[in-house]
This record gives sequence, structure tokens and C-alpha cells, in this order.
Amino acid sequence: MNTRQHTAGLALVSLTLLLTACGGSGTVTPPPTGTSITSTADSGAGSLRDLLGSAADGDTLKLASGTITLAGPLKVTKSVTLDLGSSVIDAAGKGRALEIPSGVTVTIKGGTLKGGTGAPITVQALGKQAVSVATYGGVLLNEGTLTLDGTAITGGTANVGGGIANFKTGTLVIKGTSSVTGNTAGALPTDATEDSGIGGGVFNKGSLTISGGSISTNTASYAGGGIYGGVGSLTTLSSGKVDGNTATAPVVTTNDVMDGSMGGGIYSNGNVTITGGSVSGNTVAFFGGGIAVQPTLDAQGNLIKPQVTLSGGTLENNRVTDDAGDSGGAVWANGDFTMTGGTVMGNSAPYGGGLALFRDASITGGTIEANQARTKSGGGILAYTPTSRPAPSVLTFGGTATVKDNTAGDSGGGVLVDRTTLTMTGGTVTGNTAVNSGGGIGLNNTDSTIQGGVISNNTVSGLTDGGGGIRIFSTSKLTLSGGEISGNTTARTGGGVLVGGEITMTGGTIKNNVVTDSAAHQGGGGVRLYAGTKMTASGGTISGNKARWGAGVVIDGPYQTSPNAEFILSGASVTGNVVTDPSNNGGGFLNGGKLTITSGSVTGNTATQNGGGVFNQKSATYAQPGGSVTSNAPDNVFNEQ
Repeated sequence: MNTRQHTAGLALVSLTLLLTACGGSGTVTPPPTGTSITSTADSGAGSLRDLLGSAADGDTLKLASGTITLAGPLKVTKSVTLDLGSSVIDAAGKGRALEIPSGVTVTIKGGTLKGGTGAPITVQALGKQAVSVATYGGVLLNEGTLTLDGTAITGGTANVGGGIANFKTGTLVIKGTSSVTGNTAGALPTDATEDSGIGGGVFNKGSLTISGGSISTNTASYAGGGIYGGVGSLTTLSSGKVDGNTATAPVVTTNDVMDGSMGGGIYSNGNVTITGGSVSGNTVAFFGGGIAVQPTLDAQGNLIKPQVTLSGGTLENNRVTDDAGDSGGAVWANGDFTMTGGTVMGNSAPYGGGLALFRDASITGGTIEANQARTKSGGGILAYTPTSRPAPSVLTFGGTATVKDNTAGDSGGGVLVDRTTLTMTGGTVTGNTAVNSGGGIGLNNTDSTIQGGVISNNTVSGLTDGGGGIRIFSTSKLTLSGGEISGNTTARTGGGVLVGGEITMTGGTIKNNVVTDSAAHQGGGGVRLYAGTKMTASGGTISGNKARWGAGVVIDGPYQTSPNAEFILSGASVTGNVVTDPSNNGGGFLNGGKLTITSGSVTGNTATQNGGGVFNQKSATYAQPGGSVTSNAPDNVFNEQ
């Protein structure tokens, strides 16, 4: 798996605006509140440019309808309200439509601002001021406090912020029926040293709040088709939509390093908070179809790690389009992630169809549903710690969180955890499907714990591997102290749990799981232990599982260089498991490796031929210094001769 650090930081920007209006001659009387704009000319008496030059703080300038075609940007120097009705301000490709400096508070109601082209800005580089090559803010540039209420921003082009550039001192609120749509952030030539092709709709270095309206169908070459958030930025979506945006650069691999477009809807180096609204239908080639969040380094080399918080809203039908790409159909988070509510539904990527999480994450509410890892792993969630980090990240899953009906082309239909520690205290993982392994959860290179929750009705559909509920890969450990693994199925082996590492069971239940009839069937309705693995069960129950043979537990003998698998029953109950083949063995256990019973019980299990409780193959090792093996049919313990 490739993950990429997008480290090219944007220089801190400062814009020097000319604060003198450039229209009209002679003395102009300041307009009273509610003054009408009487001329749609670019300048002159009664024009918007003229009235802005003489306005006082708190004034309202009104234009019910009509089109103002600009010869250059309008520069606002006072805190005013522009009530534009259905009117249009057309920048006509001659610069931005509007520029708002720091310290000014402006509200725009209604109207359309369109057709702007961004301009270079003054940047601080190597202690000297210089003019950028990249252009910023196609239609609108804000360094003050700006509210758009029912206003359309459209048809803008720039290298950074095709529609709007909201700089470090800027506070931008988008509300009502406002729309930022059809804007483009294009790229500079490939040998350019400045960032470009970012923020198709909005480039945000300050604070952006979307409480209504939409940021839709914008395009960026590299990152942030809808929104690009710079270092230290705050992006909040409480209502409205970020939908149908795209970042277009294709996936390219050079010297084993992948590159391409990121964050179809939102890309951010700052914090992203979603409490409502929707991020939907966005696309990208490389990673983060809906949202991509990436850390940066400060001047001292310290990590600046952003946070993603999801407490409401919907992330739906976002897509990483290139099968050679990476992950995160809805969210690609290389920053801490918290989810207490909301819905992540119908997203798609090669890995991590719903969420791709690379740092610490807590998911205690909300629903992750019907997402797809098309070719790889983690249909609902991929939690992965890159090998460059010595310590694993932590994924906490519980509360009312639900992961359901997701699919993976390889492993982890619901959740795939790799080099990350999973602690599951509650929640539900249900109805997920993987082709090869771990219908519900796949655990790889991890030491994880399940204390509660339900893992149910998940499926492995293919014949390569198994683990309908959970697949524990080699080098992985699981402690099961509570919760329920139930009703899961697999076509090959390990209906409930397939173990390639180690499992310690002190509580919880593994019940009513099934290995379906097939030519490739290898038993283990409840648990299958591959060669070289170990399970200790001191508490909990393995019950009601079904398979053609080895209905409760299958313990493998040696395979190639791997020794016997080993199961120690020291307090748990193995009961009511049923062999379904008309003539087969091992209702409770089919032991080809090593089984030791020191306490606990094996009772009420059924085989159709031999070993209702325990069937020991010729090469197996069996010891029962304690516990009970009783009331199994047709017999309690059968030793193959």
C-alpha cells in the first residue's frame, strides 16, 4: 500500500490591496443605509464602484436586478451589506469580481458573481517579498469577514482557489441558497516551484463555515476539487452540500512512488468538522474521494496533525476512480479521526471503500454502510499504520457505531486493521462481505481486543480462505473478552473465526456460524486454527455452529514448516455444535493438532459419524486432566485408529 505525504507547503500569504476606490470624480456624498445602485455601469455616478468608495460602515447598497460588467475588481474598504437581488456582477475575465481586505465585515445577499480570473499575490519568500507566479481567487478574494447569503460564485479560474480565496485572516460563511459552482483551479507548468491546481471552488487558509447552499461541480488539477484547506485552517460543514467536485490529475508511479490527485470534495492540512449537510458524488484519481486530510511539518520539523470530526451529515457516493490508486472513498485521514454520528454510505475505492484511517481514530456512533473496496481490503474501514512509524495507531470502535453491508474484493468486508490496534467495546459489524478473508473484520500485524459489540451475519464468498466473522492473520493476536460473533458464514473454512495467529478467549460468544457446503469445504463452523496457531479459551461460549465436519472447532496438524495448532480449554463452554454432512466427524472438536482440556465443558455437540464431542485424528495429541466432555452424540471422545 502506498500513502503519500503532500509536503509542499504553501507560503504564508499577505495581500496588499489598494484601498482607494477608482471610480467617479468630484465630491461624493456618503450614501444612506439602503441606498440603491442606480447605474449598472462599471463606474460613475450611482454605480456600485462609486458608492463603495463613499460608503460608511453599516451601509446597505441595493441592486434588485441587472448586470454590472466590470473593467477591474471591486475593492471594498468599509463594512457594508450588498443586497444584490437577482443581479449579476460579471468580472468578464478582467480580474476578480471582489476583493475584501482584513478588518472589513461584508455581507452579500443574493446575486451572482461570475467570470473572474485570479491574480498573483505578494508572498514572503526567503525574507523578501515577491509576487507569486500562481494566481489566487478567481472570482473573490477575502481577508476580512465575509458572509454569502443566497449568492452564486461561478465561472472563476485561478491556480489557487478557482472561485474564492479565503486567506489566513479571513472568515468566510456560506449560507442560505448560496452556491460556489463551476470554478476551476488549474495547474502551473510541471517545473513550477509554487503550489497550484488546488481549491477548485474555495481555497481556505482561515475559517470557512458552510451552513447552507452548495459547493458543487468545481474542478482542481491536484487537490481539493471543492475545497482546499491550508495549514491552520478550519473548515466546518453544518448544512448544505459539497458535491460533484473533482480533482483530475491521474495516478503516476515514478521510482516506486505514487502521485496523483487528492481530495475530490475537500483536501485539508487543517481541521475539518462535519455536523450536518453532505459531501457526495465527488471524485479523485489517487486518494480521498470525498475528503483527504494530511499533516504537515512546521519550520522546526514538528508535526502539525489535523483532526477530522464527524458528528452528523452524510458522506455518500464519493469515489477514488483509478484502480491503481489508493484508498478512502469517503475519507482519507492522515490525522486523528473522531466519528460520533453521521452516515458514510455508498463510497468506493481500491482500498478502504468508506474510511481510510492512518492515525488514531475513535468511532462510537454513526453508520458506515454499503461502501466498496473494489479490488483490495477494508470495505467499510481500512485502519493502517505505515511502516515508517514504529508505534501502531489505535482504532477505538464502540457505542452505537454500525458497519454494515460493505464489500471488499480481498479482505475485511467490514473492517481491515493492519499495524493498528483495534479496541472494540461495542457497536455492530454486520452484513459485510469479503471475497477472500474476514467477512466482518480482518486483523493483520496487530494485537487487538474485543470487549463487546456484535459481529454478525458477515460472509466470505470465495473459496481461497475464510473467516466469515473474523480473520486473524499471522503475526496477529486477538483477546476476546466479550461481545458476540454470530451468524457469520464462509464457503471454505472458519465460519466464525479463522486463526492464523493467536486468540485468547476469556468471554463472549462464538455462536451459530456456518461453513456452507462446497467442494472446498474444510470445516470449522465456529473456529478454525491453521497450523502453527494457538487458542486459549478460559471463558465464554462456542455454541450452535455448523459445518460438514469439525462443527465447533478445527485444530490443524503440522503443515510445511508450521507445527501443530494448539487449543487449550480452561473454562469456556463448547456446546450444541452440529456436523451437517451425512457421514462426518467432530461435533465439538476435530483435532488434528494438540487439544488440552483442563476445565470447562464440551457438551451437547453432535456428529453424524464419530466424535460427537471430540474427534482426534491419528497424529493428534489429546489430554484431559480436567473439565467435562459429556452428553455428546454419538460419543464423547473418538480416537482415530
